[in-house]
Amino acid sequence: MLLLNSFIDKWLSDRQLIVTGLLLLSSSGIFPFFVQAYPLVLLSRIAFGMGIGLINAKAIAIISQRYQGKERVQMLGIRGSMELIGGASCSLLVGQLLKIHWTFAFLIYGFGFIILAMYLLFVPPMEQIEKKEVQKSKQGLNKKDFAMISGMALLAGFVICINSSISLRVPLFQIDGKTIVSGQSALVLSLEQGIGIVAGLSFASLLSHIKNRLLPMALFCLSICLFGIALANNLLILILSSVGVGFFYSIVLTIIFYRLSECIARNLLNKATAYVLLGCNLGSAVSPYILKLLALVSSSFSWIFLAYAIVSFLLFLGFLLNSRVVKKA
Repeated sequence: MLLLNSFIDKWLSDRQLIVTGLLLLSSSGIFPFFVQAYPLVLLSRIAFGMGIGLINAKAIAIISQRYQGKERVQMLGIRGSMELIGGASCSLLVGQLLKIHWTFAFLIYGFGFIILAMYLLFVPPMEQIEKKEVQKSKQGLNKKDFAMISGMALLAGFVICINSSISLRVPLFQIDGKTIVSGQSALVLSLEQGIGIVAGLSFASLLSHIKNRLLPMALFCLSICLFGIALANNLLILILSSVGVGFFYSIVLTIIFYRLSECIARNLLNKATAYVLLGCNLGSAVSPYILKLLALVSSSFSWIFLAYAIVSFLLFLGFLLNSRVVKKA
C-alpha cells in the first residue's frame, strides 16, 4: 500500500484518504473481537494492513504540508514523541484487556474511530489555494530528489535495523557468564524506547542551536553509544548506552522527515515519505538476517554492536564531509 500511495493520491483528496484509511483500520482491526473464523480473520488483517498503508505516510506528510518554519520543526518532534506515548499506552491497555479474554485485545483498534472523529472535528480542510498548489503540479521526482530520498530511506532502514537488533539481542546480554533475567532486559528496552519521547520534545531546540550539523553529530553520538553497548560488562553501562542509542536513533529519524519537508515539493511529500517508510519497514524486516550475517564473522554480543558502531561512524564522516562541501558551495 505504501508503494500505491502516489497513485491513490491522484484519485483521493487528503481528507478522503485519511478517512478511508482510519475506517479500514478501525473496522477491520476490531473485527476479530466479533468473529474468530480463520478465513475471515485473515481477510480482516489484510484490510487492516491496507488501512495502515493508506494513512502511514500521510500521518507524517500532513505536518509538513500544513506547517512551516519553527512550527513544522516542533510538530515533527512532537509527532515522534506522541507515537511512542501512544504505542506504550496501547500496549499497557492491551495487557489489561488480555486478562479478560484474548479477543478483547482487538478492541484497542476502536480508538481509531475516536481519532477519526477528532480529525473530522478539529482538522480543517486545506485552503483552496493550498489545495491547488499541491495538486496542480504533475511533475514527478527528479534524479536529485530520488537520490536524496533513497539515501534517507537507506539511513532510516539502518537505524531501524539497529533498534530491532537491540530488541533481539539485549535479552541475551550476559553478566559474569549469566544471561540477564527477563525483568532486567525489559527495563533496558523500556528505557531505550521511552527516551525517544524526550528526543522528540527536544528536537526543535536542538535543531535551532546545532542546525545542519545535527545529523552528523547525532550519528557520531549514536556510534559512541553503540560502542558502549559493545563494551558493556555490567547492567548500568548497558542501560546508559542503550538509552543513548534510543535518544539519537529518534533524533536521526526525525531529522530524516524534516529534511524531506525542506527539500521535496509539497505535492510530492506523500510519495517521498512513503518511500522512506518502506525503508523503515525493510530495515526492521531484514534485521534478523543482518544478525545472521554478522554471526558468520563472530556470534559474540560485542561484535554485533561494534559493527553497527563502525558503520554509524563512517556515516558520520560522510555526512560531515557533505555538509562542509555544501557550506563551501
